[in-house]
Amino acid sequence: MELREILKKIVLLGDGGVGKTSLIARYVVNKFDDKYIATIGTKVSKKDIQVVKPNLIVNLRMMIWDILGQKEYSKIRTSSLSGAQGVILVADLSRPETVNNLQSFWLKEVQQVVGKVPTVMVGNKTDMVDKGSMAATILESTGQKLGIPTLLSSAKTGENVEEMFLTLGDILVADVVAAQPRAKEKAPQTLAEVVDFIIQDFCAQYGDLEKAMLIVQHQFEDAGVDIRRPSKEAVLQALDGLAKAEELSLTKSVARVNLEERQRMVILSKG
Repeated sequence: MELREILKKIVLLGDGGVGKTSLIARYVVNKFDDKYIATIGTKVSKKDIQVVKPNLIVNLRMMIWDILGQKEYSKIRTSSLSGAQGVILVADLSRPETVNNLQSFWLKEVQQVVGKVPTVMVGNKTDMVDKGSMAATILESTGQKLGIPTLLSSAKTGENVEEMFLTLGDILVADVVAAQPRAKEKAPQTLAEVVDFIIQDFCAQYGDLEKAMLIVQHQFEDAGVDIRRPSKEAVLQALDGLAKAEELSLTKSVARVNLEERQRMVILSKG
């Protein structure tokens, strides 16, 4: 499985008080504060996510910029928006005018400063407004017309907060996935070849070669794997230990995908 590392600048835009800062706080540190604090200038947060595709794992580091929503501060906003590679436009569903402003003001400003970049539109505060409200309907209709993904969220309850970033993340890595070579290396056939592939794959994804090799050595010794004459039973046992190590260094979902793929390779191998 190939591993790629990507860094992207993400910007949240929308009128003042729509909940941009609260959405970021909920996503990055899983906290919500209902006290309104106006962003002075720009605040930047960091969040790492993993996008798992067939034969590809993308470690996406998002630098999330929270830009003040007062329209009068155009110079600060334009400077902060420069270089953005992805945008989340946020509206407050309890204030319909903020929904209209997404297309009439904020989207136009994005296009003027950085051109057409991956964008997601979000209607925040579903804890205060029914999802079938006129504002929500207008937002979803606008997104459909413009071809922009839309979500209804609540920073207070956490509804769709993670999903909005993951949705944008999928779009941001789409070019990497599309550019992935279609021609694959010859798949390992014998058990020894499979073990060789698993060790290389584990070390590549772990990131620290020296530490990764120590983990492999420890897990293989505990499972009784003889590198010269490996048995399927022993290798399968060692894979469980490697998966537990990957849960700490990667994520549980990635570790599970790796474990299932490696188990399949061992079971189908010759010898």
